[in-house]
Amino acid sequence: MSSFEINDVFIPTGPLNNFSGPTRVVETIDFKNVVLIDIRTDSIRGPRWVAYEEWIRLIDSHAIIKIPDPYDLLTAQPGHLPPAAHRRFINIIKITESFYQTNFLSTSKEMRIALATVAEELKTSKKTVERWIYGWLKSGRNCAVIVQKFVKPSKGKIHKPQLTGKKRGTKNKYLTTPAEVAASEIITVVKKAFDSYIQTGNMSWKSAYYEMITTQFGIPPELLSKENNNILIDPDTIAKYRLPTWNQFRYRCRQEKFLNRKEIDELPRGARGTVSETIPGPGFYEIDATFFQIQLVSRITKGLLVGRPAVYLIVDLYDGIIAGYAVTLENPSWATAALALHNCFSPKQPIFDRLGLPYTEDDWPCHHLPNMLRADRAELISNMGQHFNRSGIRVEITPSMTPIAKGTVEGKHASLKSKNKGRFNLPGQYSKYLKRRETNGKKEAALDLYEFEKILVEIIMDLNRSAVRPKQIPPDAVAFGAAVATRTGLHKWAIQHRPGFTRNMPQNFVYEFLLTQAQATVSTLGIHCHGELYNCDELRAFGYLTKALHGNYKITVCYNPLFAAEIFYFNPENSSWRPAFNTDLEVYRLKASFSEVKEFRHLQRQLIRQAELEGHIVRQARKRYVRDAIKDAVKVRSLDRTNVSNTPYNIVANRAEEKALHRVEGINGAIGYNITDLSTEMSDCGGELVDLPSVDLTALWGEVDAIQKD
Repeated sequence: MSSFEINDVFIPTGPLNNFSGPTRVVETIDFKNVVLIDIRTDSIRGPRWVAYEEWIRLIDSHAIIKIPDPYDLLTAQPGHLPPAAHRRFINIIKITESFYQTNFLSTSKEMRIALATVAEELKTSKKTVERWIYGWLKSGRNCAVIVQKFVKPSKGKIHKPQLTGKKRGTKNKYLTTPAEVAASEIITVVKKAFDSYIQTGNMSWKSAYYEMITTQFGIPPELLSKENNNILIDPDTIAKYRLPTWNQFRYRCRQEKFLNRKEIDELPRGARGTVSETIPGPGFYEIDATFFQIQLVSRITKGLLVGRPAVYLIVDLYDGIIAGYAVTLENPSWATAALALHNCFSPKQPIFDRLGLPYTEDDWPCHHLPNMLRADRAELISNMGQHFNRSGIRVEITPSMTPIAKGTVEGKHASLKSKNKGRFNLPGQYSKYLKRRETNGKKEAALDLYEFEKILVEIIMDLNRSAVRPKQIPPDAVAFGAAVATRTGLHKWAIQHRPGFTRNMPQNFVYEFLLTQAQATVSTLGIHCHGELYNCDELRAFGYLTKALHGNYKITVCYNPLFAAEIFYFNPENSSWRPAFNTDLEVYRLKASFSEVKEFRHLQRQLIRQAELEGHIVRQARKRYVRDAIKDAVKVRSLDRTNVSNTPYNIVANRAEEKALHRVEGINGAIGYNITDLSTEMSDCGGELVDLPSVDLTALWGEVDAIQKD
């Protein structure tokens, strides 16, 4: 089956009813209908609804084929607009954000009601609102298309169409029921496995069962390879090695647990439903943050504690796979949530290369934008993440203090931090609620952030390899064998066979919707943003600084709040966001965030004010002494009534005598060479230092003057 995603563009390969040009997939309504719209600019038709089975048939029969999105290079930030166009841009943003919270595309009637309601609220004609909404849907939910004619067109690049993956081959179609072995044969082995793996090793029952049959029954290693993954359902293998079934093992474990049972204080709980039963396919995510109860040490030296890390997880509700993560020492915020979202929406190979792990993208096939994202109010309802609602992803905000509203990701947090799975014993890990005399992990801490992230990814990969519930495997997936029984395998299968609820990340998605945006001022020196100055060669080459000669102006920039060394501005010449760098190199050395730089600048100003105050105090204290010295000099000069000639010759003579008096031995006495040392050296050499009579330079110059007059 050929796959498709939301916002994909298709064209017919021949004459086809109701398909006369390029058509975009707008929405998928469960498995009933697919909402389409003609993206040609001269088309005035609105969305139309096609049956899901009919749409899949058209794709499989190659009656329609996917083409590159012609709106891919259109930025979501139109730049400077006239006042009327800017008001139009704000109105379309308000309209689309309100539509995200409704199912206005479920039927044509619902869409007409929504358009009429918005037109009445904005005091605008219904035709105008329809034209705005149709243009928004044609462009792939990009609000900037409404004001595109007011923006200077930018040069675009030709993008190659995305290559589709290969279809997986057929595997075992028929399951066989293995015959059970006698209980007397396996009761001793099961009891030993229960004591060793479950009671002592803290393994789960399913893990203990697999460990028992792979270690206690002498099965050759070649039978456990991927090529022979039908070991548990092969009657010949069970008959040869006398393997117990899972039901037998579970029954004997219940008996052992009953014999070793302990008093339980908790009240009995009823069965709970699962959210995956109502999810039609992959593309419905939950995100949440938690503090991992482990003490970490510094990368510089293991003797310095740095505290506990914060971990973000993003989970797909359809199959329970962890689609993205982020680990940081920062507090949970939009900046750290954006790291997890970018990790979720992008391929995972760079992560494996950075951590040195032997995995490929096929082992973690999550790199799609979701149809829905469910989150707390903390991160996504903030001034930093205010532009994320414009990305076309429906955001659902859970009520406060209700973790059950996003129970899937909460359960993944519990599995991630659980110490009873027999996976790893992490040094420095401690319980969330410490009991008396229980360690807090500070003495045992040995992992730094890099080592912890590597182990965290290993745990995530292990959770993604875990098996799903039997009811989660669709009937048409059984033919693909045990590969679809894991969360990773079911996710790969569903991307191909349950399409229509995900889409790929556009070129500028990170800059326009994940990074924080702000208005910055451009001057002849560079870009001024949050009190910092940024510059680069392209600003001068493309005339940004020259334009500021006529006066400063504003531009839209985006930045990572956790890294103040760089920001990004949009260059319409190449339709890309370009970096500008902080002119203060100390910010690079510190790798400081914007909040840390702000505190550092405040500290600098505080030190300057303190230095000025101390200088003022010392100046006031010494001012009286200087004034007294000036008064004494004026007083002495007034008492000396000697008539001194002001002729140039007298001044020269006085100046020469004063310079001679000012000269001292050894560079103003700095070297410490004096006349006593000189006399000693001359005596050793047989000489003698003779005092010469002083010369009256004033009389000498007087004689010279008299001679010149004669």
